[in-house]
Amino acid sequence: MPLVSVIIPTLNEEKNLGRLLDQLPAVCADISYEVVVVDADSHDYTTRVASQYGARVVETAKGNRGRQLRLGVRHSCGEYLWFLHADVQLRAYPHLGRRLTRAVDGGAVAACLRLNYVQSGFFYRFLAVSSNWRARHLGLIFGDQGLFISREMYDRVGGFPDEPLMEDWILSKKLACCGYFAQLPDQIQASSRKYAQHPWRVHAKLMGIKALFLCGVSPQKLAQLYYGKDRQQ
Repeated sequence: MPLVSVIIPTLNEEKNLGRLLDQLPAVCADISYEVVVVDADSHDYTTRVASQYGARVVETAKGNRGRQLRLGVRHSCGEYLWFLHADVQLRAYPHLGRRLTRAVDGGAVAACLRLNYVQSGFFYRFLAVSSNWRARHLGLIFGDQGLFISREMYDRVGGFPDEPLMEDWILSKKLACCGYFAQLPDQIQASSRKYAQHPWRVHAKLMGIKALFLCGVSPQKLAQLYYGKDRQQ
């Protein structure tokens, strides 16, 4: 039985997935692990890349990230669950796998890494600092920070909701009611691609969607605002 199940939701991630799967053996050198790639109807070679690296591939329809993540958990076997985006980059920090497991075994309800961005500049430094502050002080760990949790705790709070958007927010708030988060100093590098064309405009849109969620707008309506009619991830 693997100690850790690495669960990666994908949609047309052929160019990024191989890089992450190349990095995982060094990152997880001190633990036993499996990789579960949950693909949402990619039109490129994402699933082929996943299979070439020995990952378990689960396929589903696009348009519901929460359901996609829940499906990944259902098809996994590990005692711990590590949720990663396909476009993040990891470094082989010493004993990272063991330190993540020790963090949650030591009392934290979940753990994450310190977010950084591949792209340099003030905007991305601002995003990284604010995201790390939010994780530490507001109890909100979003998908690009590498949420790490025991299966027992995941099941206890009901897991990711079956929602097309805000699934990480909803799960984080349920976890925050049970205890504290541990943020390791090790970096996870997130992709800047969604901000590439109009960074501040995209950031303002995301803040607006979060504000609407706090005002009670449903994740279904927010997904239509965020993804558009095609509901792309």
